[in-house]
Amino acid sequence: MRKFTYVFTMALALLVLSGCLYPEDERAGSNIPPETDIQNVQNAVDNFQEAEGGILPIKTTSDTAEYLDYQVEFTSIVPEYLSDIPTTAYENGGNFQYVILNAEEDPEVKIADLAIIEELRSLRLRINGMGEHVELGDQVGPNVYQLDLDHYNLTENPTVTSPYTGQQLNVYYSGGQDFIVDYRDDLNMMIENEGLDFETGEDIRPILYEYTPIVPIYSPEMTVDENNEAIFMTSVHKS
Repeated sequence: MRKFTYVFTMALALLVLSGCLYPEDERAGSNIPPETDIQNVQNAVDNFQEAEGGILPIKTTSDTAEYLDYQVEFTSIVPEYLSDIPTTAYENGGNFQYVILNAEEDPEVKIADLAIIEELRSLRLRINGMGEHVELGDQVGPNVYQLDLDHYNLTENPTVTSPYTGQQLNVYYSGGQDFIVDYRDDLNMMIENEGLDFETGEDIRPILYEYTPIVPIYSPEMTVDENNEAIFMTSVHKS
């Protein structure tokens, strides 16, 4: 499948070029689940929903972050609808949270990279340990700011590893809210590689999980400018 294969092709190319994106002991755990894992969970979710009159196997969770609010509850589908929990799933020691998109219309199983969550959690602990208020630096977009690097004794802007390309993505702070991950480079690469065109005001993030199985967690809405390049969305762009 061309969409699913995209992420493997990009990751392989970057590994060859860079030599080693991850320490040897971490790389195996960072592997994207095989297509069969995701499809098997999808089939189990579909069969459960049909048998239960439309109910989905979803966890009760306090995590309301976008893309993480509908997490697959494996205890509901194993072993009756799925023989085992995938080894790539968090519930079985893996690095990915299996989630459901379009829960009310056409439920679709995707995955979230938990490595990003852990990296952001570590950053939050560091920031919280140095004061009650977040000290902001330069503005990089509408209501999007760098941290004050000097205040936090950081030599460079915090980053996380992209689950799409293996490149480093900047982490910024959305004024008064939370940390966000800047997926603009990934979006621009996909727009160029797939020859995609958008209108300003369209949220372009869905292409990341339409062409790959991975959802862009902790991303603000993104659209394109007049040059079809990814930018942070504002209410002005939507009007």
